[in-house]
Amino acid sequence: MNPLISICIPTYQRPSLVQEAIESCLRQTYSEIEIIVSDDSPDQLTQQMVRSFHQPEKIRYYHNQTPLKQAKNVDRLFNLALGDRLVLLHDDDLLLPDAVAALARCWDTVPDLTAAFGKQYLIDMAGNSLMEASEQLNQRYYRTAKYAGYQASSLWSALTSQFPNDGYLITTKAAKQVGYRNHTRDERRVGDACDFDFGLRLASHNSHLFFLDEYTAKYRLTDVSVGQGRNCQHLAYDLVRSIKLPEELEPTRQAVLHRYAAPAIQRWIQLGEKRDALDIFLSDSYSWTQRLSLKGLLQLLLIACPHPWSQQLLDRLRELREQF
Repeated sequence: MNPLISICIPTYQRPSLVQEAIESCLRQTYSEIEIIVSDDSPDQLTQQMVRSFHQPEKIRYYHNQTPLKQAKNVDRLFNLALGDRLVLLHDDDLLLPDAVAALARCWDTVPDLTAAFGKQYLIDMAGNSLMEASEQLNQRYYRTAKYAGYQASSLWSALTSQFPNDGYLITTKAAKQVGYRNHTRDERRVGDACDFDFGLRLASHNSHLFFLDEYTAKYRLTDVSVGQGRNCQHLAYDLVRSIKLPEELEPTRQAVLHRYAAPAIQRWIQLGEKRDALDIFLSDSYSWTQRLSLKGLLQLLLIACPHPWSQQLLDRLRELREQF
């Protein structure tokens, strides 16, 4: 296998953050790397920042005159990678210094791996590690010693979001074969759930995944990352509901759908898609206890109201929540 590993960074109008991301790549103990930046920004600020680095041989920069948007930008990076393996790194996230070396060693344990990933620190905008929140994050997504090593079910790993949205090391061949997309086969929008969608489809391709019980990356909490997380749960719900799974993973599907149901209903209401909201509200993913709760009854009222009224009510509830 070619020892070169490509670190792929899609970016859009965040030069100061992508600068930190690149610096974390240049600090890698693994020396055989290339850094590829694909920039959707309308200005030259990121380009100027990249040119300020004193290791130009390590960095390849591409400025998209016509913005590609998230999915196509990532796909472009996959196709530009020269290494046999690559790391996808979001422009606001960071790699720990030994990340690439540690993940690459997983192939020594399981030579036919498709992808390897580790634990993540949560950091704030200033880069401070949020230790308690980081521990909770990794517990929630089964990134603990109990689940370390080769994953018996890659689909389980993807469904539960154990496999992360970025910071993983993957064979370039698999990344290109699966790729990113904007819509499903039945033309449902993937949108900001494209990272989750990639993980699900990667797992469906009989992939071999490995969880390394070490911290390898830092996931930054920004207004954009938090907003995207909240705004794509209805799309993730659709993806989980529609994916083909073996019978033994049906309980996992139901647990994940149950987790996404309430925020998915809320998002469909915000978008004025009342039929989609009602479909989830009446599904097995939303229990009678939830339906008859104060939140559930309020959601039912919002579904029943004409969209302009429900939007006004949502805005008023948001104002009250901010006041208290």
